[in-house]
Amino acid sequence: MLQIAIAGGKVEVVEVPEPPVRPGGVLVRTSHSLISVGTESAALGGGGGRENLLLKAIRNRELVRKVVDRVSSHGLKATAELVRARISTDRAAGYSCAGVVVEVGEDVTRLRVGDRVACCGTGYANHAEVNFVPQNLVAKLPDAVSFVEGAFGTLGAIALQGVRRCAPALGERVVVVGLGLLGQLTVQILRAAGVVAIGVDLRPQRVELAKSLGLAHGFSVGERNLVEGVLERTDGRGADAVIVTAAGGDAGLLNRTFDACRKKGRVVLVGDVPIRIQRDRIYKKELDFLISTAYGPGRYDPAYEEKGIDYPFPYVRWTLGRNLEEVVRLLETGALSVRPLVHGTYPVERASEAYASLASETPPIGVLLSYPSRPESAAASPRSYVPRRATARASQAGSFGVGVVGFGEYFRSVLLPLLSRHPGFRLAAICSRNGLTVRRAVEKDGFARGTTDYRELLADPEVGVVFVATRHDQHYPIARAAVEAGKAVFVEKPMTMTSHDGRLLADLVAERKSLLTVGFNRRCSPHAARLKELLLPIASPKTLLYRIDAGALPPDHWIRDPVEGGGRLLGEGVHFFDLLAFLADTPPVRVAASAPGGASLDEAVATVEFADGSVGTVVYTGGG
Repeated sequence: MLQIAIAGGKVEVVEVPEPPVRPGGVLVRTSHSLISVGTESAALGGGGGRENLLLKAIRNRELVRKVVDRVSSHGLKATAELVRARISTDRAAGYSCAGVVVEVGEDVTRLRVGDRVACCGTGYANHAEVNFVPQNLVAKLPDAVSFVEGAFGTLGAIALQGVRRCAPALGERVVVVGLGLLGQLTVQILRAAGVVAIGVDLRPQRVELAKSLGLAHGFSVGERNLVEGVLERTDGRGADAVIVTAAGGDAGLLNRTFDACRKKGRVVLVGDVPIRIQRDRIYKKELDFLISTAYGPGRYDPAYEEKGIDYPFPYVRWTLGRNLEEVVRLLETGALSVRPLVHGTYPVERASEAYASLASETPPIGVLLSYPSRPESAAASPRSYVPRRATARASQAGSFGVGVVGFGEYFRSVLLPLLSRHPGFRLAAICSRNGLTVRRAVEKDGFARGTTDYRELLADPEVGVVFVATRHDQHYPIARAAVEAGKAVFVEKPMTMTSHDGRLLADLVAERKSLLTVGFNRRCSPHAARLKELLLPIASPKTLLYRIDAGALPPDHWIRDPVEGGGRLLGEGVHFFDLLAFLADTPPVRVAASAPGGASLDEAVATVEFADGSVGTVVYTGGG
């Protein structure tokens, strides 16, 4: 399938394998997707390419701090290689599209194959022929709403959430600053709510367009400054509220909106402008300043977006998904009109022209990409990928073909360089759920072929060894399937999420006389080997103590998710239990543990008794 990729500030249309369907979501064949002019122009570095992206990164203090920390822990060369790889890595573009459901995952009950839908979400509603989208990010389209209109759903939800944060009352005067795409949609939603909207923009033609769509009053800042223009249109009282949908670097814009408000008014920031509030401008009028976050409640919550856990209707009336559904209803009734906002529709193959139009002197408001209608049988294996050009990859005699499932940062930065240099292995196949990742691994990292379906990799006769480097909850099912397929297996820790599954896998390996190893690398350290040399001559039981201050992880990090990651003790702490067993050189027979504050998946003091009477203690903390 075709997909838009952005790397180094440049746009490219690339061929990638289709994503697999997963539980809790659907596969959607895209008809149209909408380019978000403001957001995607910013992602391209404002037209300056890689140099602009580097300047942006340098100005980001938190990012600079991370780079400095990385240099201190990994060295300058390794850090430079990582930064270079990050900048050149293909990233998916787009977050608003419409199309038809072609496959439904497990646990999805309200969507069926053939449903016409609008989709939202960065990383899901991509500029791509086929997308996997979690069910909470999908809204059905009635027959009266076209795919062109449905593609505006996400941007409509952003505008609607801004209006909800403003909470305007019937008849209030609300100013909309910035009449780009979000501003045009916001004006129409305000009109539908019975509000008198006043539009302001730099460009007179955008003011006129908004008036043709129902704007009550409007002016350009070229003919009147913001404050005076608003006072003149509110009988000198000031606006009840201001919604800022503009973007740019004007550091004084927010303060001017405060001046345009009446006492006890409110300002809602939807767009991307500097927040440098002067206290006296907001204090004396006792103004409310509000932020509107994307499409609504549920955005940036993995439980809602990825796991399909909806918020209870009586307590959270308007979620991200319900905002999207309401935008579809407004489109169906005609209260929201988007066709006059379409300034260009380009076939996806001509996406570079579409993006080039964003940098014109009079940038468009709405730019759409359209996608070809392909029959299901167009490709024998739509989830496979082979190099675009025939490359001479010599098959080393006696080498093992390696298939890798999961291609995250750890595997790329640590294991891949080792495998690439080792004469006993050749890179036979790569599997990732992300088609762009598969393409990069094949085209740039040397894999012979790729797929988004691990079952295809396991069926490949060229693959003799399978590396399982996915997130933790997928280790057991993939490792088990690989053993059943007759492959030797290297599975990253933890081998399984439960001891029950661990026993099942161990029994299967013994039954099949297979080879399986777990990525416990601490015992491979030269320091660990030397320690064992010093301990082996000691015949009496040993006392071992391992203290780890692992540092803090954000609360929403996937490792701390009890289902996906299992917590830090299972996700990382297993390394240290393994090293104690290695040094004791005898099986463990009893374990006791205590955690601060009771039960914890992240911190513990654990004591392990071994068969020879040795005792080992692991003190694992993230807050030492």
